[in-house]
Order: sequence, then structure tokens, then C-alpha cells
Amino acid sequence: CYKSFVEKKTRDEAKQTCAADGGILAMPKDSATNTFLANLEEVVWGRWLGLIDINSDQRWAFEDGHVLTSADYSNWLPGQPDNGQGGCVGFWLNGSSWDEKDCNKLKGFICQINKSMCLDNSF
Repeated sequence: CYKSFVEKKTRDEAKQTCAADGGILAMPKDSATNTFLANLEEVVWGRWLGLIDINSDQRWAFEDGHVLTSADYSNWLPGQPDNGQGGCVGFWLNGSSWDEKDCNKLKGFICQINKSMCLDNSF
């Protein structure tokens, strides 16, 4: 299950908020999930996702430790990642493409939690 937050936080603050609820930043690992997440809050432009540059070397890893490879689904904005001063990933511009951004930028975010933990409706 997923929860979208409009409150703007840095990437680390967003990660901590998700962890406090027993979750992690959302990981769009396929097209259907990416589209679903992008449509959670249409009014929020820029939401952190659970994907980071591991060692500032353009190797990207999801919150669960899975390293993104060329065989995996991705939805980078054209020209991204740009090896800029970012290192963190979120939805930007058109709302569903991934963009590398500075982790200290203030953005909304999406958390995900194990299905069994959302059955009590507390998430």
C-alpha cells in the first residue's frame, strides 16, 4: 500500500517519515506501479521516490537494495540522470518521469508499506 504526502521535506526527512510508519520511500519497479504512483496526487509536482545514486557514480539503487540495471524498468526524463549535483530521484516536470535532484530540495513524497501492515487501516 502507498501513501502520498504533500508536505515538503528533504529526501532524508521523507525517508524518516516513511520509516516512522514502518514503511520506505516508494519504489516504482514497473510501468503499472510508476503510473499508479504518479497519479496519487496530481496537484503535487515533485515527490521523492526510493531510488538513490549509491556512491555518486551513477549506479542507482532502490530502498530495498536492488541495484537498477539496464534490464530493469526505468522512466528517466530525457537527459536524466545527468550526473549533476543530485543523487536522489523523484517525479518531476510531467509528473511521471524520473529526475535526478539535490537530496536537500524540499519535495512531497510517497511511502510504501508491506500489504499485511496496511490491513489495519493505520497507513
